[in-house]
Amino acid sequence: QLRLRRHQRRHPPAARGRSATASPPPAVSPPPHLAILASSHLGPDGYGNDRTGLRPWPAEIRSALESGNLDTLHWRHLFPTEAQRFARMDWLSRVALLAVELLDAQLDLLPLEARDQTGVCLETSSGCLTTDLRFLQSPPRPSLFTYTLPSTAVGEICIRHRLRGPVLCLLSADASGRQALRETADWVVQGDAGAALCVRCEALAADARPCLPDDAFASTAAWFGDALLIGRASGRPRERSVEQGFRALDVAVAGTPDRGRV
Repeated sequence: QLRLRRHQRRHPPAARGRSATASPPPAVSPPPHLAILASSHLGPDGYGNDRTGLRPWPAEIRSALESGNLDTLHWRHLFPTEAQRFARMDWLSRVALLAVELLDAQLDLLPLEARDQTGVCLETSSGCLTTDLRFLQSPPRPSLFTYTLPSTAVGEICIRHRLRGPVLCLLSADASGRQALRETADWVVQGDAGAALCVRCEALAADARPCLPDDAFASTAAWFGDALLIGRASGRPRERSVEQGFRALDVAVAGTPDRGRV
């Protein structure tokens, strides 16, 4: 030990070619945070997502969609290939499925094991009221009876994208998307889902409006579909308000329990 001490005095660390200053600690990347990974919208004003922007409808169906006739809305108007059973779906399922499909390649990037933990929450006000009236006014059809539940739209989304996480269908007074946003955020934060689709949509025919209160849909379109992909993102959180997800959504004004993390 005495020889070691003498050697250290004669040959300090700097003289031996090593820096006497301590090396800085390795950089630690910030933990994953909850974020809006993708968003989409379709309605009488057009369709698109946060990457493409809003696009106008084809001229041959524009007037029909502006008047609220969704019988003219087909898969081929937005995508080159046809989806199975889409022509047989009710209006609510069509709008919800197209809104999710407009999220573009973000859903395709989810590996199969992640899809087992991806949930879907749909919020709507009128639900499947248009389908209910058609079912009552026409001879009984089993294919139409399937769509007399608004939750069928959630099932169509899960079947197409092979999602097996938690699912929920909410009927709210204004279909603002607040409740669906809270639910999907809680799923991801609590670990019930690795990612979640937050969807709000309406598909109300003109003859179904008298069935609703006078103040319902006073300031909103008869049909629209919006979708958000909620999940964990690494790196520095981006400044992205909820309005940049749901179009014209006033969630940021009302506030949500998890707004600081979205």
